[in-house]
Amino acid sequence: MNTETVHLSQIEVNEANPRKIMNDKFEKLVRSILILPKMLELRPIVVDNTMTVLGGNMRLRALTHISEMTPAEINAELGKCSGYAEKTEAERDILRGYWERWLDSPTAYIIKASELTDAEQREFIIKDNVGYGEWDMDALANEWETAQLVDWGLDLWEDNSEGNGSGSSLPNSAPESSLFDRFIIPPFSILDTRKGYWQDRKKKWYDLIGDMGESRNDTLVTSLEIKYKDLYQRTREHRKELGLSFREYIEKYVPKEDLEREQAKIVAQGVSILDPVMAEIVCRWFSFKGCKSFDCFAGDSVFGFVSAYLGNEFTGIELRAEQAKLNNERVADMTARYICDDGQNVAKHIEPESQDLLFSCPPYFDLEVYSDLPNDASNQDSYEDFIQILKNAFTAAISCLKQDRFAVICVGDVRDKKTGFYYDFCGDIKRIFKEAGVLLYNEIILVEQTASTALRAARYMETRKVAKTHQHILVFFKGNPKNIKNEFPRIEYTEEDMKLFDTAETDTSDNELTSNE
Repeated sequence: MNTETVHLSQIEVNEANPRKIMNDKFEKLVRSILILPKMLELRPIVVDNTMTVLGGNMRLRALTHISEMTPAEINAELGKCSGYAEKTEAERDILRGYWERWLDSPTAYIIKASELTDAEQREFIIKDNVGYGEWDMDALANEWETAQLVDWGLDLWEDNSEGNGSGSSLPNSAPESSLFDRFIIPPFSILDTRKGYWQDRKKKWYDLIGDMGESRNDTLVTSLEIKYKDLYQRTREHRKELGLSFREYIEKYVPKEDLEREQAKIVAQGVSILDPVMAEIVCRWFSFKGCKSFDCFAGDSVFGFVSAYLGNEFTGIELRAEQAKLNNERVADMTARYICDDGQNVAKHIEPESQDLLFSCPPYFDLEVYSDLPNDASNQDSYEDFIQILKNAFTAAISCLKQDRFAVICVGDVRDKKTGFYYDFCGDIKRIFKEAGVLLYNEIILVEQTASTALRAARYMETRKVAKTHQHILVFFKGNPKNIKNEFPRIEYTEEDMKLFDTAETDTSDNELTSNE
């Protein structure tokens, strides 16, 4: 069988092919083709004698989509591709030139499966879409970056178990279902942040918020060379050729998503940033538009920004002056404010029973120490002193919460660094609220994406510790649960909400394009 080159118009899409692709995966396929067109020659489209596709249906759709783009649109899309920033200007010119020429006469490489019978062709369609074997997750974690693998279309966390197809994992891309339409994420007790639809939404929020945790006192990194150390090393020769400083190189050549990926390496080493999709879910599920929300351990600006963006009023109490100042700058002109004070003093700033939602993700004892302030919960000498500060703050915060309202606390258990045993942090939080007369109503497990888990897991297992990849979202209710239906409107994720988010996304994309240019 010989490879031929034919015009796209000569090839027919096989509408009977059972293999489909969701929007986010389709975008990744388009980008993977744009950044590596040589792959098309190595993997030609297989057609029958009528030029109908037997294998490569999605590649044909992607090529057709590319053929309808302008050179400017292709260049913009290339800028979003993983690995594009690392290419030299000459390599980029070659890529841009290739696609400009291709647009004049869009073609594809094909192989005709003339020797197959009709039955064999049907069998080929299915077998061409079946994957055998499994990935060596340790090798992937050691040799490749997680974000890059995801960009290339690899579902690292998808349930690929064999059997009768009864696996309960959610699809990697959000299907068109009423649960997604109404609740953003299906309201189950396990939320998987590793899924593609969650990660895509998370990126959109971070583009809006711009908070990557860079203001942590103990991990504050002002040097770009340290913050993006791997990128600094990889681009050394290219920067030398261009005669640019590292800052100039970043501003001119590195897409924002690449910087976020580099920043995530620091995050994985201990700087915790609140997940904005989780914040959005909390606001939509356990409060209502126009409500008053507050946090006595505010930390970064994520929850305040998300809450205000969704039309709520937010008040955060933050101990560290520089963090409170930065947060207020980020939410300027929004219905959110941050007060610099000890979270134990929350009742001094907020009226009794005036708030509609208490949310907090408090420090995880000494897992991440935020400051050297003596009243910082994360800086206490003992776990008992740490818990007492949380008890004082949450008890005071509960007095600020109205009747028949929710309190949502995001926590994860931590180990005693000396003994290795867990403290039962989650249990202590439940006891604090129970003693205040506020009972546990829901417990949600938040499964997290951790690029370095495979590396840590092997080391942890030397002492038989398993690597923890989840947090607990504890949902408490103050009042009588029978009143919930009357107090809280039916949840609907309206078309107006979608347009609001899409508008913001479009504006952000335009700004990013301008800055990249």
